Amino acid sequence: MVRIAAIASILAAASWPAAAQPADVIHFWTSGGESRAVAVFAHEYEKRGGKWVDDPAVGPQAEIALAMNRIAGGNPPTAMQWQAGAPTRELAQQGLLADLDWLAKAGDWQKTLPPLLLQKATVDGHIYSAPVDVHGANWMFYSTKIFQALKLPPPKSWDEFFAQAPKLQAAGYIPIAFGANAQQESWIFMALLAGIGGRDTYLAVTVDHDARAAGSPRVEAVFDAMGRLRQYVDAGSPNRKWNDTLALVETNKAALMIVGDWAKGDFSAANLTLDKDYGCELAPGTSDAYIMAIDAFAFPKTDKPEQIQAQRTLAELMMDPAVQTEFTRYKGSVPSRLDVNLAELDRCAKMGQQVMALGPSHQLPLVNLVFTPDIYGQYVDLLAQYWANPGMSAAEATKKFSGIIAAAGR
Repeated sequence: MVRIAAIASILAAASWPAAAQPADVIHFWTSGGESRAVAVFAHEYEKRGGKWVDDPAVGPQAEIALAMNRIAGGNPPTAMQWQAGAPTRELAQQGLLADLDWLAKAGDWQKTLPPLLLQKATVDGHIYSAPVDVHGANWMFYSTKIFQALKLPPPKSWDEFFAQAPKLQAAGYIPIAFGANAQQESWIFMALLAGIGGRDTYLAVTVDHDARAAGSPRVEAVFDAMGRLRQYVDAGSPNRKWNDTLALVETNKAALMIVGDWAKGDFSAANLTLDKDYGCELAPGTSDAYIMAIDAFAFPKTDKPEQIQAQRTLAELMMDPAVQTEFTRYKGSVPSRLDVNLAELDRCAKMGQQVMALGPSHQLPLVNLVFTPDIYGQYVDLLAQYWANPGMSAAEATKKFSGIIAAAGR
């Protein structure tokens, strides 16, 4: 009887119509461009007969807390936006995620995904996340109107920015748009680490967890530069969401912002045109480096046949080349798959592709991909403390940072 029941359950899972299935999806895509992008997945799921149940959270930390509370409470979502790499590894090794080996085999991911993406999706020989796109996190988006008005070129180095900043301020502009929260503090630090510390230092700290490199004079110079930025942000900076911060550039109140290429989706939603209303360059000092971020979804393990079917349908459509192409048009990213038509890429995306093509030493992982949640938490806490406390010296911050990286390497 047990065997018959098990066979019946398998048959039910295989034949359950997608039309009957609601898919409860947790994510943190709430800005204008992000909302338009995630709607592509929602519409495609409903085209395939399902019902999309949107469950957004404000920011990645809130999304993580929501997802983990749901899983711990025995009510996991159908799918959740999740960081590939260390965060996925932790959940997979606890047996909390369904594997996607079946989809990876059917889609020949060994050939159709870049090696870094496949590596970060794989845990102990099994694949546990669906990477839907690739972003560059170290972009500088700027107001063409402001730089043209002051007859200044967009800065190519941080020394050049610090020389320009007083002129921008004197003309009534905010030199750099910045929101003091964990997300944006991490973005600016990573861009500074790559731009001032250099690619070798960045990789030594993030990938090799080299505490000596993390405590070096180069990293102290990074913290020093971050501290100098405090005088060039506006009074509304604390706890401001990234898209509200970007709006300062969109409305020509701030000269530039260091942010990922997901910003392009918001520029598009605001009906602004690249190279007319705004410009893009890689962040100062990082013209040969690409800090890669991966948007991915994971699927909590469930024994409910209808949820298993919903997860399979979601995973299939998220990895569909045509769906990915449409999604990235609004998201500002490039598809994760290599077998899509990239002819319509804009100038920014083509620039990013050219840098990535330089080789692995130019492909720098976003810290979320290489830090465990615990180490990442310590890292963003340090950045928050440093930013909020001008009395903390760059040397003191560097020493604390080295200790965090040492713990990561144990």
